Amino acid sequence: MKRWALYRIFIIVTMFARYIWTIYRFTRKNRPGTNNEEFERIMITIARDYKKKALRLEGLLIKLGQFLSIRADLFPPSVLMELTELVDKVPSSKLGESRKIIEEDWGTTIEDIVDDISPRPIASASIGEVYSATLKSNGRKVAIKVQRPNIEQIIKTDFRAMRLVIAMLRRTSLNKSTDLQSLYRQMVFVIGDELNYRTELKNGLYFKKMYETNPVIYIPDYFEEHCTNRVLVMEWIEGTRITDLEYLEKHNIDRDELARNLFLNAGEQLLFGGKFHADPHPGNVLVQSDGRIVLLDFGMIGATTADDMRAIQRILQSFVTLDYDAIVDGLEDLRFLLPNANKQNIRQAIEKAVTFYLESDMENVDTKLIEKVLSDIELLVRNEPIQLPAEFAFFGRAASTILGILQILSPQINLLDLAKPMVRRWLDEEGKNQNRYLQIAGSYAARLLAFPRLVNDALSEPTRWRLFEQQKFSRVANMESLKIRQWTSSLVGIVSLPVSYAGYFLAQYDLMGASLTIAIIALWNARRIGRQIVRIADEPFK
Repeated sequence: MKRWALYRIFIIVTMFARYIWTIYRFTRKNRPGTNNEEFERIMITIARDYKKKALRLEGLLIKLGQFLSIRADLFPPSVLMELTELVDKVPSSKLGESRKIIEEDWGTTIEDIVDDISPRPIASASIGEVYSATLKSNGRKVAIKVQRPNIEQIIKTDFRAMRLVIAMLRRTSLNKSTDLQSLYRQMVFVIGDELNYRTELKNGLYFKKMYETNPVIYIPDYFEEHCTNRVLVMEWIEGTRITDLEYLEKHNIDRDELARNLFLNAGEQLLFGGKFHADPHPGNVLVQSDGRIVLLDFGMIGATTADDMRAIQRILQSFVTLDYDAIVDGLEDLRFLLPNANKQNIRQAIEKAVTFYLESDMENVDTKLIEKVLSDIELLVRNEPIQLPAEFAFFGRAASTILGILQILSPQINLLDLAKPMVRRWLDEEGKNQNRYLQIAGSYAARLLAFPRLVNDALSEPTRWRLFEQQKFSRVANMESLKIRQWTSSLVGIVSLPVSYAGYFLAQYDLMGASLTIAIIALWNARRIGRQIVRIADEPFK
């Protein structure tokens, strides 16, 4: 039943509707920032219920939970911890179902290509499973990663359900602080890549080339002739999780050196590689008996563009010169700020935090004062439309996972001392043809030269502001009317779905057909109105 499209859509939409209603009732009774313990308890209950249903339905719900487990900007740590548990708790299927997929893609029987394939998966994930086998052509032991049966169709169905969920969420306060459409696009992009194993193959070959001369990092070989969109064949690796301390002690592996190698590898990927492993949990980071680190599973990859790295560099320089306006501009360039963010409020919060840090004795400072500053910053983040772009969310997840591993391997490791030479080299290479002091002087000169234009703009501002407010009022009224129509259509569509579902079970096919037709028309109309709202919102003011 869990593979039926109508059933999945009904369960997913009603589940999220219940979550939204629970949170709405709490926010109606409590002001923002109050009763935080009760709110966190509610969120943990929701996360546990979601985890239970995700493991039952599988498909996108498991992947979505893993995707949201990196969004520290949306959920408290306790909720993220619940969602993170979805990584290793996916039930496995049978070889018979996977055999059909493998043989369809290979165009021949499994026995023509490999021997001794394991009867059950040795590892299971939300999208694929891994079997062990031996290649007949060269006798090498391999790991065969194959997609779960019908997973592509299941996830496409789940995405249709999530579009309805996004439509509901856009009528909540979350829409003010989060670009929900962008979040949905990020989710489609990331999970869509994981559905195509050729993308993972391409990423694996990229890192294989990056580390081909590195004595401490190893990437498995890939057998491209047997790789398809749904099947990935790679070298079998003997090793264990990098956090297996008994294994490290048994083979006399220096834990401090292992931690240093892992940290420097992660830093090199971020600062100099352009791509980085976005899911380096211990199951994907192995260690061999000689201390060599093995990286696996390149389905989730983060990327940093040259423009982003230059923006980060400008932010670092602006912190040196305490140019808070430039810091805010840099955050906007990195897509952390939504268009309606109050940049002045954000500037003041950054200046308050930096001033507090520079002027305080951090060893003797009053803890209540620290809590007050952090509380002010947290309130700003909650109230202002600040988002975490996907690539930086991936970086945050990768960084927190790596730091967790380092804490296990070498609790006393000094990350600052390790990072200084690497960051200095990065800054030198990025700015070797630029004079930092000329850059600073240029930024101030640009502000001075812009002063006459700013004065002229200020003199004509009242007229422009009045016209802008008139257009804004008209647009808001139009959009509110459309939102009411969209919400009505969505409600009719959602209510019609369970009626159609009931008609199917009661063998009342006329009722089922009529209800399903109404649901399709209503949801299509809601989608059409939604596009109209987006088009109106994107039109520039004249």
